[in-house]
Amino acid sequence: MAYIPSIKRRRLGVALRRVREQSGLTTDDAAKRLGWSKSKVSRIETAAVTVIPDDVRALLGLYDVLTEEVEQLVTLTQEDRQPGWWRQYSEVLPPEFEGYLSLESEASRILTYQPDLVPGLLQTPDYARRVLAQHPLTVMPYEIERSTQLRQARQSRLTSDDPVVLDAVINEGALRRMVGGPAVLCDQLAHLVTMVDLPNVVIRVLPFSAGEHPGTNGQFTVLEFPDPDDPHVVYLDGLTTNYYLIGLREVGAYQLAHERLRALALAPDESRDRIASLAEEAQACTPPTPG
Repeated sequence: MAYIPSIKRRRLGVALRRVREQSGLTTDDAAKRLGWSKSKVSRIETAAVTVIPDDVRALLGLYDVLTEEVEQLVTLTQEDRQPGWWRQYSEVLPPEFEGYLSLESEASRILTYQPDLVPGLLQTPDYARRVLAQHPLTVMPYEIERSTQLRQARQSRLTSDDPVVLDAVINEGALRRMVGGPAVLCDQLAHLVTMVDLPNVVIRVLPFSAGEHPGTNGQFTVLEFPDPDDPHVVYLDGLTTNYYLIGLREVGAYQLAHERLRALALAPDESRDRIASLAEEAQACTPPTPG
């Protein structure tokens, strides 16, 4: 799918379906009693639409839900309708990526495999600018700069009071790719060495010597959430379209792929040493400053 609802909206939909079933009503029953279409009730429960508080109160009144739970679900509805911090970058924010940012803001753990580039959550500003400048849909200098600022703002999740755990496997080729030239790459690699000191950041390098591996189909990200009622999500980033997978079998396949990639990759300490060594190599490639 190219659209994914927010975690809060999914929680609301699950809760409304649960209380409807507990009341003994079908979606058709609820729709008829409220004078709605059956599809409206269904789309609310599947989180396919934004819900207004009055509709939630109408449903809960029909289901004879206790006042305390009514207020909890109405509050959840109101929170879902609040614009996320990322809306300030709306001029450079593709609609399909807004869903990802919503998930990223709620995730407790992120598993990612990157074959060609450093993950966005770990990119330096100069590195990010060079990457974003190559995207065919980001053509104006202003767009590049605002997109870079958005990417940097996302990184606050790694150092917040409740930081997300980032477990990244990066192909060695991505760390050798001369993005922006030796100076930019050296600075980026040095930044990675610094980031692995955070207790919630794990970086593993997949060396060329690993041979065949389960990541040959490209990059992927798995977002995991603390509440067991919130299903994990796989995010696949395309050139013009992003995809989300939520099926248990699909998500499980990517989780297993990441587990196998971790087993093939260098251990975290070895990866840190390898990144530091590559930074030194990149620095050695930097032309001397004219005297």
